[in-house]
Amino acid sequence: MNRAFYIVGIVFSVVFMFITAYYAEETQSARWADWDYNYSSYDPYDSYPSYSSYSYDSSNDVTVEAGLWSLFFFLAFLAIDILGLAKVKTKTMKVFGILGLCFTGIFLLWDAVMLSGPGGVSFDEVAPAWILYCFLMLAFTIVGLVQSVRYHKQLRQGMTPENITAAPTSGARDLLDD
Repeated sequence: MNRAFYIVGIVFSVVFMFITAYYAEETQSARWADWDYNYSSYDPYDSYPSYSSYSYDSSNDVTVEAGLWSLFFFLAFLAIDILGLAKVKTKTMKVFGILGLCFTGIFLLWDAVMLSGPGGVSFDEVAPAWILYCFLMLAFTIVGLVQSVRYHKQLRQGMTPENITAAPTSGARDLLDD
């Protein structure tokens, strides 16, 4: 069952990467379009010019929409990390699960900041960090899938969870036998 969650996590990290790239481009395009519109309506003889690249514009709407999509994916990765900690009892999965929870918590806070003030933090400004997060979660879910398969294989061979976490890897066992 947990292997299915890790496969979903792999798919989600790739999909989230493409969604992040799409919304980053949409936000940047909306910001440039609004800036061009506001600049073209600038009258040099007007005592109060009306152009501003940070006025309320359509990029704020795109940022909120991207933030909500990000929230969905962050919560999904949070659930995958928690289930990985609960179901797979290897030291490697404990370390990767805790790291995944820490990174997801940081990005959830960052997403909350972005959603609370879309005019202050635009999605195209945070998109590179979101892409890095996608790569991290891709790596963590791949390792989680491998560890889950190994853990369930060892459980079928009759090892108890305590022996699995304390047992050396096959490479270390081969070095000790020589």
